[in-house]
Parts: sequence; structure tokens; C-alpha cells
Amino acid sequence: MIFALGAFDGFHMGHQKLLEMASLRAAEKNVKWGIITFNINPQQLLNKSNFKLLFTDEEREVLLHYFKVSFIDKIPFTLELASMAPENFLDFIRNREKIDGLVIGENFRFGKERKGTPEKLSYLCKKNNWSLDVLDTFKINNNVVSSTSIREAVLKGDLDKAFKMLGFPFIISGRVEKGDGRGRMLGYPTANIKIYDNKVYPATGSYSALTYIKGKWHVVALNIGYNVTFTEKNVLTCEAHVLEFDGNLYGENLMLFLIKKNREEVKFTNSKKLKVQLKEDVQSIKQVASRYLEKHSSIIKKFEQNYFDM
Repeated sequence: MIFALGAFDGFHMGHQKLLEMASLRAAEKNVKWGIITFNINPQQLLNKSNFKLLFTDEEREVLLHYFKVSFIDKIPFTLELASMAPENFLDFIRNREKIDGLVIGENFRFGKERKGTPEKLSYLCKKNNWSLDVLDTFKINNNVVSSTSIREAVLKGDLDKAFKMLGFPFIISGRVEKGDGRGRMLGYPTANIKIYDNKVYPATGSYSALTYIKGKWHVVALNIGYNVTFTEKNVLTCEAHVLEFDGNLYGENLMLFLIKKNREEVKFTNSKKLKVQLKEDVQSIKQVASRYLEKHSSIIKKFEQNYFDM
């Protein structure tokens, strides 16, 4: 098999080039292809206090289907594995899989103290009679596309920039939990999405989004923030008002595809003013979502065909 090798924490445009090359090389050799990665992002173990995931395991699973990755080997990442010499790491993966070739990015490093460079890997691949493709770093307008730059864009609420680097909309998913019911009292019932401590969330504010429920795409008016109009608790919430949907979502897992930031989070002096703003938000979000669906229908259709309607 031909394996693309890496952390694949974002499946961004650079990662997608690795997948394309693995598929191409596999076709040439008449073998299958897949991914060798880790069960966690190495930074979760090596940099516990600061690291936030772009996507949860469930969201990554959706992306694996989206990119039609039929085989993935998730190696348990441990301190012992991190301390392996490059030669030992290659022996380790050779004992796990039948390898015909590897595909990596030029910045890929492996083994103890990141001593496994592309040059070192080239030498080891030749010894094993494996092919090796080392791809240049992917850039947009001369700017490097990386998971770090995507995190920075998401944290700022710049979903347009994140989309350009990902090639698909940023995803938030989580179980719908019981809320305080304020949205329903205002006439805009919301699904309260579980927040994960180790995931990156956009800057607080109002966002346009899409979700897929029971065979249909719905526009979502999404609020990420601290409910500053009603409480002073420093607890982040993610509340989704699903348009043209009337049903109970409690306990369900809702997957949201974020499109664009609508406005900043604002503290209103009373609920009446908030209700007026929510009405304006919904109209604006409808227009943004309509334009997005028209412009990027192929992306939405691909998610539908390769995951939701499997």
C-alpha cells in the first residue's frame, strides 16, 4: 500500500495534496492507499496545556469519508513512540503494514528529537525498496497553509480565510444538551451544543451556518458566546437556531458547517432589543447561506453523498 504519513489534524489543502499523491502513486503501482497517523495529535501529549484541536475525532471521521480515505492506521501515540530513533520508527510501521511507498510533506519530521528528516526518510525508504514522494509546502498567495494558521483564523472568527485554507467549511459538532429555554421564549428556540475543552472555537459572535437533519440541509443562526445579556457567568455556549425545523433534537449529535461571522456578541439592555436584533440576524444569515449554497453546492453535495447519505 501507499501511505500518506502525518498528523492530519486539519485535512487542509496541503494535506489534501498528500492524499491526492498517495492515490495517484497507488494507481500507478496497482495497489491500495491509505493514511498512517496517530490516535491523538502528538501535541496533545507533548504540549497539553496549550494545544487545541481543529477537529474532534468524530469530525475527523466525517472528513475521512469526505475525502474517500478507505484505510487509516491510527498509531497510539506515546512518549515511548516519541522517543524512538527514526530507524526504529520505520521498523515499527513496517511491522504494522505492508508498505510499498510513503508520501510526506517537506516539513514532516519523525522520531526522537525530530531527527527523521525527509533526507533521512529517503535513505531508509531506499533500503526498504519503498517509493517516497516529498511534496512542497502548500501556499496561497505565498502564505503557507498550516493547521496553526487555520487555528489563528478560526480564533479570530475569520471563517473566509479558514475556508480558503481548508477547502471546506469549518466544522463544529456536539450533542444537543438541555438549555435554559430563553431562545424559545424569545421566539427563536435554540439547540445547545456541547462544548469540548480541547477544541478550537471561533471568536464570540453571531454566525451563519448549515446543518443536515433527516435528509435536508437547514440554515442555522449560530451564537457562540457567554449569554452576556442574561448572565455574567464565564461559561462559553454554542447555541444553534435551526431555521425551518420543528422538532426535538435533545440528545442528538448536531454537525454545523460554519460559513461566515454575522456580528460581534453584544450585551442588550433588555430582551425586546435582543429579539429585534435576532430578527435582523436571521434575515442576514439566510442571505449569506443562500449565496454560499449557490456558490459551493459541490462541496455541500459531497458531504451529503459521502457521509450523511451513506
